[in-house]
Amino acid sequence: MKSTVIIIALMMLLCTTAFGQMNQYSTSAPGSAPTPTPPSSAEALGLQVPTDIVTSQQTPTAQERTQTLMSASQDAAYASAPAVARSTATSPVYNKVIVPTGGYAPNSLYISYAPRTVASCNLYANLPLWMKTSGTGYIWFYEWYPSGMLDTQYAGYVYSPGWYKRWFFGDTPGWHILQYYCNGWSNYAYIYVSGPGGYWVNPNPSPSPVPYPYPYWDSQITYTYPPTGHTYYSYKSTTSYGN
Repeated sequence: MKSTVIIIALMMLLCTTAFGQMNQYSTSAPGSAPTPTPPSSAEALGLQVPTDIVTSQQTPTAQERTQTLMSASQDAAYASAPAVARSTATSPVYNKVIVPTGGYAPNSLYISYAPRTVASCNLYANLPLWMKTSGTGYIWFYEWYPSGMLDTQYAGYVYSPGWYKRWFFGDTPGWHILQYYCNGWSNYAYIYVSGPGGYWVNPNPSPSPVPYPYPYWDSQITYTYPPTGHTYYSYKSTTSYGN
């Protein structure tokens, strides 16, 4: 009986440890990229899923789709805000500036429009990201997926401080946490990706490289899944895979 109790206790401990590891945010980055500090989860910060699904009439142009970073301006970043946002000085809900614990963030990162840092969008939607760098240098961009996986991308070199733009693509339901490095870290930005058509989607989906099989538009969607480099082609209810 005593042995059984000990075995059960050990199993519970292992399960608890495994669960904790599953919810940890990875800091594994390429050798030349700075190692980030793991972010706090949206749940730990008490962030709620924004009730206003950010929709933008902007989509990447054909030229922008080939670029990882584009020059921008402060006017463009703020002009993207809807009138209701421009009439409000600050938003304690969506404009939180969250920096690495015990760290300093000289750079700024905003979602959709400045100074927004917490947003939501539909699955397969694009959102513009606005970056204000305080100096020059190489830019490394980090995206933590809902599973805790970290995707790190080299975005280029900037020769002057200022405003830059890139695009976010919501390819997995749940919370995505973004950050970049350019001779110093930026704040974290949080985006919740919801399913199409207003249907509820599990905020903690099981890790899977397979895209959601029912796009909310009728045209074929093509995208590359960052960890594996595989390209997926989706059309209505069927999905095929290729390398």
